[in-house]
Amino acid sequence: GIKMAARYGYHGLEPFQDDMPQYLKQPPEVFKKLLDESGLALCTVGSGGQYLDPTKLQETVDNNEARARYIAHFGCKHLKVNLSRRVGPENLSLANAKILARNLNEVGKRTAGAGIKFAFHPHAWTLVERQPELDMMMEMTDPKLVYLVLDTGHATLGGIDPLRCLREHYSRIAAIHLKDAEAKYNTANGWKGPAPSEEEHNRVNLYKRLGSGGVDFPAVFRILRERNYDGWVTLDFDAPRPGEGTVVDDMNRHKKYLVETLHATLKS
Repeated sequence: GIKMAARYGYHGLEPFQDDMPQYLKQPPEVFKKLLDESGLALCTVGSGGQYLDPTKLQETVDNNEARARYIAHFGCKHLKVNLSRRVGPENLSLANAKILARNLNEVGKRTAGAGIKFAFHPHAWTLVERQPELDMMMEMTDPKLVYLVLDTGHATLGGIDPLRCLREHYSRIAAIHLKDAEAKYNTANGWKGPAPSEEEHNRVNLYKRLGSGGVDFPAVFRILRERNYDGWVTLDFDAPRPGEGTVVDDMNRHKKYLVETLHATLKS
């Protein structure tokens, strides 16, 4: 994967912590040497945790602080974090929202101590999937401690308009993930979520190649360029399922779209 990212001209990569336990148990210099040999930077390391379970909170705080201190050695600026799974029919009741906001602030304090922005990732099937949930967290958390990784695909599937999110919360955007969805989920056409179920995703891949019509990527990039955005923009897609082609097919199509449609600058 590292060699492929380098071969296609990408500037860096973003592994999830579960993909690299053998490196996280060693000094960061070990993984940095591997990246340096391929000419890649580390964007961040994806992290997680349990944010409503009081018995797991201390472990969540400690683990995220450890991830932040690890990536600080690479010059990273933010820690990308997936929130817990959705809970019950209410999910983010006002009571749960207050608990979540308090806990996000607490983790944010600890990662800030390592010089790293704590940035949660609105994601289908998690505590913050939908527009009202995002609105609550943006209102209830400290903007100096809690930031966002905006995933264009997950936001769209949950009914969060990526363009509105960029405009309204630009100062809190730590990084961007690029993912598309079917055109029927485009929020500009009236889609308001909630995201289709995981069962449906297991039947039919909800994550689509760039240019599938769910996300207006040229508009996303116009906003980023108008604001002189200088953070990471990360191509994020799953390996194709049987009948969907190969990883190389996807890499080729995505590079073509990034360069020819979005005028992204790659190394080669």
